[in-house]
Amino acid sequence: MEEAQAASRVVSTPPLDLVRLGAWLEEQVTGFRGLRGAERLVGGNSNPIWKLDAASGRYILRTQPAGQLLKSAHALDREYRILRTLGASTVPVPRMHVLCNDLSVVGVQFYLMDFLPGVVHRHVALGEVPIERRRAVYEAAIDTLATIHRTDIDALGLRDFGREGNYFERQFHRWTQQYRTAMPEGDAAMDGLIAALESAMPHEAHPTVLLHGDSRIDNLMFAPDVDRVIAVLDWELSTLGHPLADLGQFLAVQDLPPDYLLPGLAGVDRAAHGLPTQAELRERYFRATGWDTATDMRFFKAFAMFRQAAMSAGLRRRAALGTAVAESALFFGNTMDVFARVGLDILDRAD
Repeated sequence: MEEAQAASRVVSTPPLDLVRLGAWLEEQVTGFRGLRGAERLVGGNSNPIWKLDAASGRYILRTQPAGQLLKSAHALDREYRILRTLGASTVPVPRMHVLCNDLSVVGVQFYLMDFLPGVVHRHVALGEVPIERRRAVYEAAIDTLATIHRTDIDALGLRDFGREGNYFERQFHRWTQQYRTAMPEGDAAMDGLIAALESAMPHEAHPTVLLHGDSRIDNLMFAPDVDRVIAVLDWELSTLGHPLADLGQFLAVQDLPPDYLLPGLAGVDRAAHGLPTQAELRERYFRATGWDTATDMRFFKAFAMFRQAAMSAGLRRRAALGTAVAESALFFGNTMDVFARVGLDILDRAD
């Protein structure tokens, strides 16, 4: 009980004044009327999500957390821009309605988008999916990732959405700084992973594509009765960069222990569970994008674990400051070294 109470104290969500919020939305969003209620949805450790019930229908409200925020963190205006832009592309995203920068409405920045009646698979093992359909779910996920990376950033006016070249060097510097700011005392596994990645850093030129930034099965919404992706969610970390960063993230989380809070597939018999192997998934992606099928993915997967570890260190810091938005933040922060150790294991074994 004491642990649960301690965890609840780290959660910081803005109080919603439904009268003020409803009036503002009716003024700004064509057709919106009659806000009746707001339900906080579980999911994610970054920006709170609410399902709004109104006379005009159901909507999703995504807000910043309450409290003092780190510079450049929780940039909902950036996320809103990419989602609104992708509405004109083949990448499936919800329809966006409005971005609010007026802090007098609910105290923080927020945006409103359509509510979609779909299914989000929270765990990579897909235990809730019939075994004969699990491969199709993963194939749809990989095909969607390839679609994102084939997006014409020039046609959509996204060439300024990130910098070109040296993607991993820049990301490595950024997340190392974040980790050291959050955990000045250091961590043996994380420090070892940082040293290993620095020596293995690829420096060759690479294509610049739109990156989702947090490519995972639980950031996809599927149609309720068909293994088809109807929306790619949570674009807060999106940018331009190296395409294998996204693929590395998608594959690396599967290497986590199955009993972790973010459960993976380490040691799981994939064939017995109807799940494709990582080799099959990456080869499907390589065929769809024309990438060299002989590419060694170890650095890209380990880098994803390094970044996940740095984010967890940040979660611990936010929990201490009272600006975390989920009770799981403290757990992830205190088990940061799980990600770091998995990253080191990835580098140490054959691809």
